[in-house]
Amino acid sequence: MPHNRAIWLAIILLAAVIIGLAGGVLSWLGGATPAGAILFGAGGLAATVLLAITIVNFMADPSQ
Repeated sequence: MPHNRAIWLAIILLAAVIIGLAGGVLSWLGGATPAGAILFGAGGLAATVLLAITIVNFMADPSQ
């Protein structure tokens, strides 16, 4: 993964932004306040980034 870190990070961040936006919009359409929808979307973004980076790190480490 050393040479592809920037590409993986870009893919992960793009996917996380899309997931965060979708979560925020769905939360807002479900009746949440705008501030609550933003927090919900930010939580989805953060969880996606953490999970995806963990998975990529696990898959790229040959010692495990």
